[in-house]
Amino acid sequence: MILELLLFAVGLTALTLGADWLVTGAARVASQRGVSPLMVGLTIVAFGTSAPELVVSSAASLRGESGLAVGNIMGSTVANVGLIIGLGALIRPISVHRRLIRREAPLLIGFLIAVLLLAVNGTIERFDGLLLLGAFALYLYWLFVWGQASGHTEDRISAEIEIAQEKGDPEGRRPWLNWARVVFGLLLLLLGADWLVDSAVDIARAFDVPEEVIGATLVAVGTSVPELASTIAAAVRGLGDIAIGNVIGSNIFNLGLVLGVAAAISPLELSSLAIQTEVVPALLFCLLLIPIAYTGARVSRAEGGLLLVGYALFILMVF
Repeated sequence: MILELLLFAVGLTALTLGADWLVTGAARVASQRGVSPLMVGLTIVAFGTSAPELVVSSAASLRGESGLAVGNIMGSTVANVGLIIGLGALIRPISVHRRLIRREAPLLIGFLIAVLLLAVNGTIERFDGLLLLGAFALYLYWLFVWGQASGHTEDRISAEIEIAQEKGDPEGRRPWLNWARVVFGLLLLLLGADWLVDSAVDIARAFDVPEEVIGATLVAVGTSVPELASTIAAAVRGLGDIAIGNVIGSNIFNLGLVLGVAAAISPLELSSLAIQTEVVPALLFCLLLIPIAYTGARVSRAEGGLLLVGYALFILMVF
């Protein structure tokens, strides 16, 4: 068991470092080649924070570990709201423009309702996965059009890239180093996902715990580390739109891209219990975020504490 726990820690570390190197290097390469901050943010930065979930859930789906794949996605969705926004608000109350909640939050709720409807028959089929991927592509197109018409999104994306590049090569004097970050970051992501899935399955079997539980707790929190880091960095700087936008965007990536790819690889089975304890809580947490962020145009410390208590109750319910 010690070996499995060690492998889990090594896999998690590799995922975290891999995502950081990938997004930093790719953002620098793109900016050096004249790619707009908006497109970098919509693709590289957004993908970078969701890469661990994508690689882990895809690997689990390839191995037929449906419970782990779905648990990771739904658990990450809950963790992004309850744990990450909760911690960020405790550090510093998170201010947010109401138009961000009005425009993007309904899309997130729409994705969750769609997943709930697709899972009613107990399986998210390959065709369902393709539908989610199509909806996600439309979301990216809509976001791009909105960003072109609004400087608000451009400013937010530029700030996201600044956070992503903090450890990069700010003067761009060593382009080879950025390419090396991309290559090694991707390699670490793949290796980390393989180690994490292997160890998570072994831990679940050793303690006679369902894979869904391990996926929704240990794996979900582990793969949410990039979102946690960027959200806390944004909260400390007082960039509330990035903190909330990062969570909403990451959850849409999880439900559209990650779940879509995993289901397209192999149909994902969901028990009625998994729907009740994972899919429904994800919907409730995202619904709860809207009035919390909309009232007073911020998430206060008290509301952050409430989200953390809710997340703790979710963990207890899952177990």
